[in-house]
Amino acid sequence: MRITDARTGQRIEVRPHRVGLLHAIVDVGEQGRPFGLGDLRALVAGDVLARTCEAQGLQVITELVVPDAPGEGTRALLEAADRLGVHPPAGLSTRHEVAGSDRAAVDLAITSRSAERCHPPSAPLLVTGPVRGPHHARPDSGAESPASITVDRHDPLALRLAFLEHAVTAPIRLTDDDLANAAARLARWRALVADSAREPSRPPEADMVQAGFDGLDEDLDARVAVRALHALEARAALPDGARFETFVRLDQILALELGRDIGRTPG
Repeated sequence: MRITDARTGQRIEVRPHRVGLLHAIVDVGEQGRPFGLGDLRALVAGDVLARTCEAQGLQVITELVVPDAPGEGTRALLEAADRLGVHPPAGLSTRHEVAGSDRAAVDLAITSRSAERCHPPSAPLLVTGPVRGPHHARPDSGAESPASITVDRHDPLALRLAFLEHAVTAPIRLTDDDLANAAARLARWRALVADSAREPSRPPEADMVQAGFDGLDEDLDARVAVRALHALEARAALPDGARFETFVRLDQILALELGRDIGRTPG
């Protein structure tokens, strides 16, 4: 996997210090301010990293780094991340703990903050782009509340899909229509997967799967994999068994619960 290191601007290969094990940290939040959409986006990026590496045989340990001792805000953030399909972090540390310790073995840092303030300074760094959502910002902070953006009118995974449809470092401005459209795409794909699951299995479309992984191996860019889902929907001549297996294989890393409706009786 290669990333553009936010500290140097150079393309670098992410190499584990320990064979078969990659240690990543996700550094989110600002002192005295609530967590927001950008922090959720960084957590999703860390989750996509772990899923991509693990699908290729590499174990990943993800450590979450927050400004202060974990409290209600951190719990709300993790609950929101869970609704977006993010696996819980293996460790939880404060920024002070990370700055005051030896984290030389960290293989990659992902942050929603500025490159200059992220620790440890020796780790390659990926800075996720800022996010503005459809809800009004809190007047005292300028940040969005995670609880307000993952419930209510939309499937929470519509927000995950909206994140994955953009380059991970690019800024995003989301509207209610964006989330509604993403939710509609998920509903269509899930229905298609459920229908395809009724037919005999066939090998997945290897070129689509490989292209999806190749994109993720370059700056965690999920857009190629998402475009493959659109192509699977459009290719009417593709055997249903191959369509099903390709959807399922790509969803291992995208984690959009595309198989959610398999076996359900249409209502």
